[in-house]
Amino acid sequence: MNLLTNYFNLKGLHLYIGIVISNLLLIWLSKTLLINEVVFYNAFSSQLTYDRSLQLFEDMKRLSWISYTLTPVILLIKFSMITFVIYIGAFFYNVQSKISLGSIFKIVIASELVFVIAGFIKFLWFYLFAGNYNLNDLGFFYPLSLINFFNKSELSKVWIYPFQTINLFHLLYILFISLGLSKHCSIEKSYSDKIVLSSYIPALVIWVALIIFLTIDVSR
Repeated sequence: MNLLTNYFNLKGLHLYIGIVISNLLLIWLSKTLLINEVVFYNAFSSQLTYDRSLQLFEDMKRLSWISYTLTPVILLIKFSMITFVIYIGAFFYNVQSKISLGSIFKIVIASELVFVIAGFIKFLWFYLFAGNYNLNDLGFFYPLSLINFFNKSELSKVWIYPFQTINLFHLLYILFISLGLSKHCSIEKSYSDKIVLSSYIPALVIWVALIIFLTIDVSR
């Protein structure tokens, strides 16, 4: 518990830099060790010739800098949105005087470590155990999630993201935020649980519903 307390007490900037570097490392490892010409071709073998898929693969490698550049921005937007949602929850429980936006922002950044660990577990799974796989397999799998009870052939694309989102790491993420609020902001654990559950969960449901709607619209 002292280790977690010390972790949440780290400077917000240091936490943000660490999370960004970890995500960039995950992207680099995936692009370098998991995605090669064969993996890329296997995903589009029914649509493209090998030469054409190789050309697209090279194009993807040349444009890979975009993902590295956008990652810090996307994470910053994500952290800001979640911070705002949780602050609204604190406002409704009348504890906003004890919880500042800066404190919530720092806790949200710190809690992202859970998803970083999930990302590394996914990488190790494909690198060490998965065997033959393609891009579709990489996009479909998420460790300890509901989606692992289904096969790609029996699950509509509409439900891939929702079933990936329901996973044990997400539950741990919610617990981390609640724990961070209670420890870092000195409020009762029962209040921090209520704040997170009454704000983050509804926002997550709305977000997943939006992704489902967009997936249906694109699939038409």
